[in-house]
Amino acid sequence: MEKTTSTDTAPSQAVAKPSLKARFTTLFNDYGAVAIGVYFAIFALCIAGFAIALRTGLDTQALGERLGVHLDGAGGTAGTLFAAWLLTKAIQVPRIFATLVLTPLVGRLPFIARLLHQRRQEPKH
Repeated sequence: MEKTTSTDTAPSQAVAKPSLKARFTTLFNDYGAVAIGVYFAIFALCIAGFAIALRTGLDTQALGERLGVHLDGAGGTAGTLFAAWLLTKAIQVPRIFATLVLTPLVGRLPFIARLLHQRRQEPKH
């Protein structure tokens, strides 16, 4: 009887990671409104952060020319919000990853954990 070694055995099959969509769906099923709240909170913070950066420190003239919008004067607020939205849209994938990471952490906060526990205990219709 021969002894098998680690090189004699077949390599184990690597388990494929679920897709980003599948992970987001699982997150939504587990955390529901908490996941939506975290996503929109990150979205609002990004919009506000970019709008403030555009108004206070970025070269709005050059950015406005590049984006094709007017960031100063009467149409400046609309142009600034549009540019902030474009910049926020450009970082959508990192925002989704941040939502995937932050939602379970937010779900561990005591008052939110209690709400999630109560929601899971309710009978489903």
